[in-house]
Amino acid sequence: MRRIGKWRWAVALAAALAAVLAATAASVPRRSVEDPEATIVERRVVMAHERGPAWWRVKDADTTVYILGTLGAPLPAGIAWDRNLLEQRVKGAHSVVMGPRLTAGLREGPALLGVRSKMRSSTPMEAGLAPPLRARFVAARERLGQPAERYSGWQPVAAGQLLVQDAYAVEGAVSVEDVVRDLARKHRAPTVGASRSAPTQFRDAGAAGLTPQLQRDCLEGALEDVDAGAARMRRSAEGWAVGDVELALTAPRSFDRCLLVLSGGADLWRSATRVNANHIADALKIPGHAVAVVSLRRLLAQDGVIQQLEARGLKVIGPAEPS
Repeated sequence: MRRIGKWRWAVALAAALAAVLAATAASVPRRSVEDPEATIVERRVVMAHERGPAWWRVKDADTTVYILGTLGAPLPAGIAWDRNLLEQRVKGAHSVVMGPRLTAGLREGPALLGVRSKMRSSTPMEAGLAPPLRARFVAARERLGQPAERYSGWQPVAAGQLLVQDAYAVEGAVSVEDVVRDLARKHRAPTVGASRSAPTQFRDAGAAGLTPQLQRDCLEGALEDVDAGAARMRRSAEGWAVGDVELALTAPRSFDRCLLVLSGGADLWRSATRVNANHIADALKIPGHAVAVVSLRRLLAQDGVIQQLEARGLKVIGPAEPS
């Protein structure tokens, strides 16, 4: 993914910390923490029978909502995937339901700057690390060709975010969510459901949970993801591209799991998941068809979007079932 400027980086960090967005990983930090995306409903881990990424469907008498499961992170450069079904389904859709996303409005500027200021450090970050962790961090950033100055002014959790970003900072990376938004604009399909998570929620609640131990745990989680290597992320993306849900779910995600330690993390996840399911259920009330985009783990987890829809009495048809 391309490197982002200071303002956009503040938005990305606030989103990760405040909204607990799902992105990458299989190994986990040693710290015990509730992870709402850890338990995947096994019967939903299937191979899609259609070409391209896996789709789920929710239907009633006069409406179908097509749900595209995504990795929740940009695809590495060069991953080919069949977009024909996506194009066909967005065309003529009465709406496109997007998952939770932080959007920065003009009024949120001071709050974003407040989040960013809390992540700054007055001392060089590496100097405050225990020798074994410092050696591991230095080795990782040197493999990525990054100088110490890139991370020195940040606290460890922010340095970990930057490190993971740099590990996947490849030109040509593709955000599936952005592709869907572009198609929605092209076909004039309204987008709904991109919820806003105020940076102040992290500033006032999450910041209190950033203890030195948590900072170290989060940095170790980031290093676990980086050590897993780009090849593992690429294999996951290649699986996603051909509808192999099991392989898609192997993307590294230790750093994201660590962020769930923050105050309210799991509760925020559950709240956002319920809202996501509500938007999909609402789309069924309009005759015709709609498209929804949901990260695979949010979709398939215990108490995830699919189970939330089924709790409303709706039948969800999986990608291995005939159209």
